[in-house]
Amino acid sequence: MNFEQLSEGALPMVVGTPDNFDPSHQYGMIVLMHGFGSHMGDLAGLAPLINETDYIYVCPNAPIGMNIGFGQQGYAWFPAGGQTQPDDINNAVSQLQQAVDFAMSKYQPDDSEIYVGGFSQGGMMTMHAGLTRPDIYKGAIILSSRLTQVDLFTDRIESARKIPIFMSHGTEDLVISIQDGRETKNLLDEYGYEIEYREYPMAHEIREETIVDLKNWLQKT
Repeated sequence: MNFEQLSEGALPMVVGTPDNFDPSHQYGMIVLMHGFGSHMGDLAGLAPLINETDYIYVCPNAPIGMNIGFGQQGYAWFPAGGQTQPDDINNAVSQLQQAVDFAMSKYQPDDSEIYVGGFSQGGMMTMHAGLTRPDIYKGAIILSSRLTQVDLFTDRIESARKIPIFMSHGTEDLVISIQDGRETKNLLDEYGYEIEYREYPMAHEIREETIVDLKNWLQKT
């Protein structure tokens, strides 16, 4: 695959395209959002492991810069923990959608094959920005995450068409507990989502087994 960094949209992003990319061909598109304190390159490495021929991968950078120590810069979609306010999420969702609109305009994907996903805080964004837009996204990928600002979310998805979800979590996760993951899954169940849910004996991470199950889900969705 080929990767390039773009800065002209609402958010900087890394975009991965298949080898021998043909601009006249309509590929699917997968939007992948990194977690709290990470950066746009973090999930780009998953692209060739998921499917290196059929999709364009859009990995946007979260808008809030932060010092993560040792002179390193990380990024967040919104403030963590109890500091999160509805406006923080609304602002992040708006910027993400502008970035996705830019990528869609530039690459002209098959608009029936667009997925959105993320890890940790990126998974929270997937729920707020993705599940609320079934007019754009065919499915959602939620990795090691939980729902935040539940009332804001449920108000938006009450009448929304439900798209299929792939959801995974580690039973040894000490960052976002497996209990939080299960409670989020149960809430989404209550709202009628079709969820392929997987648990693995792992910490706050993405392992090969997760990618294998995700690939299989994409093939049948």
